[in-house]
Amino acid sequence: MPENENDIPLDSERARLIGSIYEVVLRPEHFDSFMADWSDFVDNAARRLGELKVSDGPSAKQLEDPVIEAHFRRAFALFERMGRGETVVPHGSEGRPPLVRLGRGGVILSRQPEAETLFGAPVSLASIRAALDPDSATRLSAFLAALDRAPASGRFAVLSLEEAPSEISASLPGGGLLAIVTSRDPEGDGFVAEMRTMGIGWTAGLSSILAESFRLTPREVELVRELTRGGDLPAVSLRSGRSLNTLRAQLKSVFAKTRTGGQPELMRLVAALMLHGPDSDVALDEPRHAGEEIAIDVGDGRVMPVRVVGPEDGLPLVFVHGMLEGLGSLAHLEPILRAEGLRIYAPMRANFGNSYGDPRIKESVDIYARDLGIVLETLKLSRVVMMGHMAGAVHAFGAAGRLGRQIAGVANVAGGVPITSIEQFATMTPRQRAMAYTARFAPALLPAVLRAGIAQIDSRSAESFMMPLYPTGTRDRDLVERPAIAEALIGGYRFTVAQGQRAFHADAWHVTRDWSAIVAGSDCPVLLVHGALDPVVSLRSVRDFARERNRVRLVELHDEGQLLLYAKPQVVMAQIAAFARECLAGPG
Repeated sequence: MPENENDIPLDSERARLIGSIYEVVLRPEHFDSFMADWSDFVDNAARRLGELKVSDGPSAKQLEDPVIEAHFRRAFALFERMGRGETVVPHGSEGRPPLVRLGRGGVILSRQPEAETLFGAPVSLASIRAALDPDSATRLSAFLAALDRAPASGRFAVLSLEEAPSEISASLPGGGLLAIVTSRDPEGDGFVAEMRTMGIGWTAGLSSILAESFRLTPREVELVRELTRGGDLPAVSLRSGRSLNTLRAQLKSVFAKTRTGGQPELMRLVAALMLHGPDSDVALDEPRHAGEEIAIDVGDGRVMPVRVVGPEDGLPLVFVHGMLEGLGSLAHLEPILRAEGLRIYAPMRANFGNSYGDPRIKESVDIYARDLGIVLETLKLSRVVMMGHMAGAVHAFGAAGRLGRQIAGVANVAGGVPITSIEQFATMTPRQRAMAYTARFAPALLPAVLRAGIAQIDSRSAESFMMPLYPTGTRDRDLVERPAIAEALIGGYRFTVAQGQRAFHADAWHVTRDWSAIVAGSDCPVLLVHGALDPVVSLRSVRDFARERNRVRLVELHDEGQLLLYAKPQVVMAQIAAFARECLAGPG
């Protein structure tokens, strides 16, 4: 292998791919063209390798290319340096001109009269910085630098005014909280930054969210409220009369409970809750869900939220969400669960949604199983049936192996099976195959590929991320063109990437390998409900898996694909209900 990337001639295929990855850094909407180039490249590389081995031993082959790897690492670093941003416009500001519109270099392009009240006259970048608290002034500089370096729309940051006269602060909808959003220049082809007041003030609903979802004490909630008014801890100390040492200790506790790394990140969380809280009429990224949510302490300061749906006396099912769709399907199941007498408990796995973060990718299946044992004990559930959805299948089997008799059975819907042959990759659609090849044979390149996908999900073109997963003319494509299903799936994508690419990374690592040993760790009955038209996990591979194991029963839905839980929820849940009654009626 060449020691230096420059020792390898840059052919046209690799040159095009390198240009494509940098293009998607600058313009997330180009993710499709990047994935097309990457799919071609990784398919060709796989063919050049010949017969790929699926083992993890020292003889396993990898797709290695130092030039591509170096550029993908650089692209990933650029993504991380630019940050995630947000996709929403502050509520209440639509239809009104921004306080200030800035161009490259922080040039003031336009301003409204009230801007002079906040920033002084004449309004300039320097006067704006002077009106902000020090942290926000620094964040504004970084935000404008990113606009100069890699202009794009949809980025979002929250800024706080330095302590302002009370009559000014009281007149602002956000109580001193501002937002800066990038958008297309209404008078040109470039991009601008628009500074606006936040459109929602503090509400009782926001206090409830912080107390119930993050277990903040009343004093901690009040501290967060004070911080949204602007200023730093000394300013809050002066306003409230509370000691600085006490406030520091409380803020440290707030950071730990909300899993935020500092005041800027905390303010972004509060802004998102302001925009999407129960008192807001802005639509949630994830549809409003049925049931209730319980936060369970699983040890070491880690909190696992558990969604609970269905009648209290229903047979207990533990729903293991997949890699992409999150919990979106549950909102449609509640009436069916009542009819079938089922109650779903859906833990949010590490790195997904607002669950805890955990960097241990290779141990994630066992960590989930261990945490689930604590969840079952806390909820006083002595015996349950696992329901794995899509990529959740491996975690369902992992739980059965670790928890033994507590797991009466495993029912997987559109679930994956262990990858034991290269043909299982070959049957996937191009987009899915490219991701699977990357995870299995080019893991060093996976972070950049995932980060490019996240950039598109974060942008206003999340639907463009979804559609290529389901080719035109397929059963699944027909389903995702239905608004309700599309909304649920896109909400699931955002649930998956809420903490970055780690959730993607962990699941992709596991599902693209031979995890037969995890299956062999248990001996409980298994039900597989699978669509004959599944574009990711072929029915043939599922039949082979079932045929090799006497305890596995396969139900085939011949007119459905991967999204059969959305297409025929009554049929699927009726099968699972019958299976659960059978399993839970047996000896414990």
